[in-house]
Amino acid sequence: MSKTLKKKEGTKPIKLSAIDEDIVTVLLGRELYGLEILEQLNPDRPLPLGFGSLYPALNRLEKKGLIEWRWGDEGEETGGARRKYYQVTGLGATTLDGVQKYRALLVQRSGQTL
Repeated sequence: MSKTLKKKEGTKPIKLSAIDEDIVTVLLGRELYGLEILEQLNPDRPLPLGFGSLYPALNRLEKKGLIEWRWGDEGEETGGARRKYYQVTGLGATTLDGVQKYRALLVQRSGQTL
């Protein structure tokens, strides 16, 4: 069974890849830009994620309505470059919660503990 959750009855299911799930988890409850996302993911991730995988995943998550972004203010600390700050939407939080409950149910059925 794939990581698929239904938004509402009668709508298409939302699919989350492992990368998508990791990104939504890291963004839950906070707003981060690309490099910060990688810094949060990579220390503990078995296979480090790079920019070449991160930005396509962020675009995919935005199209699904699971995350949104805003431009940051230009500042001296960024050398004048504008950053995109990403955060989880309500749909993203609900979808992630459903995936986590499903995972916990699988663990429970296996007789293991988290």
